[in-house]
Amino acid sequence: MPDYYQVLGLGPGASQEEIKKSFRALALKYHPDKNKNSEESKQKFMKVVEAYEVLSNEQARRKYEENPFSASGQKWTPPADFGTVYSYDEIKRQYRQTVQGGMWDISDAASRGMWKATVALFCGLAAIVVFILLVN
Repeated sequence: MPDYYQVLGLGPGASQEEIKKSFRALALKYHPDKNKNSEESKQKFMKVVEAYEVLSNEQARRKYEENPFSASGQKWTPPADFGTVYSYDEIKRQYRQTVQGGMWDISDAASRGMWKATVALFCGLAAIVVFILLVN
């Protein structure tokens, strides 16, 4: 049985807000839609979802904390609305509600902007290198 707190990178005293925040960050990182449906990312994503499902529910969390090994024989099954609730777009939408702009903005426009800035930077550096080589 995995340590759900460890899966989410939290300690046992984590608040519901910390659990939600950690889940969203990890779900975005390991979501299969973002990782070309790799099997490794699917497995990691499912572990993150499982940990979140248990720790975000107060009753399930109390039961888990009383005896984390009691559920070791039970197999976790995703909820019926799994595809809707845990879709990449839905997780991104929820994440955007809590993070607005700045370096943590993961919107598609922000990603394109970062790529444009990176390309412009490297072109500038290449021009400087060419200039230095031509002057010498």
